Amino acid sequence: MNKIVDFKTYLKIGVITFGLFGAVTLVQARSTSQVADGSYIYTVQPEETLLMVALRYNVLLTELMLANPQNFSQPIFMGQSLKIPNVSPPTSPIPAEARPLRAEYTVQAGDSLADIAARFGVALGSIMIANDLSDPDLLQAGQILEIPEGPPVSQPLVAPFAQIILSEPTIIQGRSLVVKVRLAEPATLSGQFEGRPLFFDQDGNGQWWSIIAIHALTEPNVYPIRLTATRPDGSVINTLTKVTVEEGAYETENIELDAARGELLTNELIEREREMLAELWSQVTPTPRWSGPFRLPVSGQPQFTSPFGTRRSYNGSPVTSFHGGTDFAGEVGTPIYAAAPGTVVMAESLPLRGNAVLIDHGMGLFSGYWHQTQLVVTAGQEVQTGQVLGYLGSTGLVTGPHLHWEIRLQGFAVEPMQWVQQTIP
Repeated sequence: MNKIVDFKTYLKIGVITFGLFGAVTLVQARSTSQVADGSYIYTVQPEETLLMVALRYNVLLTELMLANPQNFSQPIFMGQSLKIPNVSPPTSPIPAEARPLRAEYTVQAGDSLADIAARFGVALGSIMIANDLSDPDLLQAGQILEIPEGPPVSQPLVAPFAQIILSEPTIIQGRSLVVKVRLAEPATLSGQFEGRPLFFDQDGNGQWWSIIAIHALTEPNVYPIRLTATRPDGSVINTLTKVTVEEGAYETENIELDAARGELLTNELIEREREMLAELWSQVTPTPRWSGPFRLPVSGQPQFTSPFGTRRSYNGSPVTSFHGGTDFAGEVGTPIYAAAPGTVVMAESLPLRGNAVLIDHGMGLFSGYWHQTQLVVTAGQEVQTGQVLGYLGSTGLVTGPHLHWEIRLQGFAVEPMQWVQQTIP
């Protein structure tokens, strides 16, 4: 599913791509210095993304994010310093005329770079560097791409499975993992991860895709993903792929609540509200409603006050939870906007989340907007991207005016900023 996206905004973390970066040639780096542990400090250049920096140094995006924990959930900017882990000194690029060439390919309408890489069995990063591409989403029909020689990105599969691609084969806790599957013959696809069913849809090219929520407290390990293809005659073929979950560099914070707000934090109240919301966001509407990246729920230059995943305690108690969304500071009455199209399934006042709106975007994906001072939508209403939902406030369990923005996938809270910075699927 190829989308044309304007990334010339302050949101410049980058698009997560499909497939392994593979063995790509290092591109001449700029503004670097070596530090004691052998890593490099790199100065971000204009219009650069984390993906572009990762490709330049031939490191996995996950490794770059873990090496810079203060940056991976917020925008990067020109002049910022990034630590590049586990790399050799940068080298000059191989001249175009000296690059081994496998073939040329003319981009067709609906192609994505991930699909093209899978078709030729070449690392996506290798194609990007061979063609001097800075953004994998910006392709045009009729564009001619050089397909370089390179190692296969996956092993042969048993029919009808022809290709399995993970957006992040190594992924940080709390992120959303995209699984893309290409079948060589007609079949329907299903799957399972950690006992949870996977729901698949097809894109315009007949490729199947699903999204997996990686819980923010998932134990770092290698986890199997079970895929099942059911042929028209009823025969079933199973296969496994795997994903490695790494620990996120999340910080810990203590939230001090006054006596009145602290009284809200009772197990009975927490459980009652949790059960009510779980009944809503455990539903799966089969058709995806969104297309392309989500927009931010506030306008202008946002003030991030608390990122997703921060481990939390309240009034000095032991750490028992994590921050399930991204917080934005603002004045009471600041408009709050829908991040993507969907159906409002809840718009009401809750004891902990205050005036709250929950939107169903399909495929088990929901966005929540908590602590508003006033709501202007109702349950059952259809909303579009950028439509006003209500106004920022300080209702519920808060220490001051702000918007808590949350993304729920399969019932689990996942990193909201990933959905802004990335085209999913």
